[in-house]
Amino acid sequence: MAIKDAPTVDIIEFDEKEAYNPDRPISSLIRTQLLHLHHAEHIVVPPKEQTNININMLHTEREASKYIQKVTALLHKHGKKAAKKTKPAKKKATARKTTSKSKKTKSAAKKRR
Repeated sequence: MAIKDAPTVDIIEFDEKEAYNPDRPISSLIRTQLLHLHHAEHIVVPPKEQTNININMLHTEREASKYIQKVTALLHKHGKKAAKKTKPAKKKATARKTTSKSKKTKSAAKKRR
């Protein structure tokens, strides 16, 4: 197949200034992100420090952005505290030692059958 026969793709022109609109209503993808962050906030952040923002009252991308920034900062703050409190436990090496005698016994028993 020659290059002249190859399919072409038409690139659609768009106005970048028009693409950014913080007052646009939030999409279902952003709504889902808000829901996930809301759950994470209530799991990780102590009740005294929670934002207490009703995510159902957020209607624009600007409002959603402000909420996401606040909750992300809180999650980072409390995530670092939790990581310092719980140090990873060292696993003790308790590997079972199998003697060569027991291996020979098992293989010898198989041969006898």
